[in-house]
Amino acid sequence: MITAIASLCHTVPAMAQQNSFKFEISPFAAYRIGGQFDDKDGAGEFELNESNAQGIILNGFVGPDTQWEFFYASQDTEVDTRGLFVNDPQIDIDVEYYQFGGTYLFDGSNVRPFIAMTLGLTHFDPQPADFRSESFFSASLGGGVQLNASGRLGVRLEARVFTTFLDNDSAIFCGSTDGAGACLIHVDATILTQWEARAGLVFRF
Repeated sequence: MITAIASLCHTVPAMAQQNSFKFEISPFAAYRIGGQFDDKDGAGEFELNESNAQGIILNGFVGPDTQWEFFYASQDTEVDTRGLFVNDPQIDIDVEYYQFGGTYLFDGSNVRPFIAMTLGLTHFDPQPADFRSESFFSASLGGGVQLNASGRLGVRLEARVFTTFLDNDSAIFCGSTDGAGACLIHVDATILTQWEARAGLVFRF
């Protein structure tokens, strides 16, 4: 009985501290791979180069195990035009995700696994600025672990997959080059998938 009471007294303050936090802010660094546009006109496959990414996550506690989540993630990368232009230049492109959803935290004190699901938009911004940027509906699924999950400062380790729903049989990244209209890619696909591994600090308040 004495052991049980002592254990309860130790657990309650930890739970009270964890439940006292209302929000989390998590800046993160990541590495992102994948992403391919299939060209309808047979020009080939246009792959986004793998590269570093970064962003920030805002979570709000709904209950001890559930949170709402908003995050912004940005990747500065390149896509090979594969013969569309002289000398096969690579076009710079920024890939940004704006997502909102929820997170479920599994039982634990200092170490808590979690899963997250979000919906939102993917924004592609090609350079040079002559070509029009594009936005599409997207979703993501992630999972990972929070370290020191009951303290004010923690660490978030996560892997996430993004699915962007493209407009099939449409032209994207259109603009004017030397006075003539042109589009970089005529899409022959419905989805674009990217994977990301990320790590960041968690600030709770």
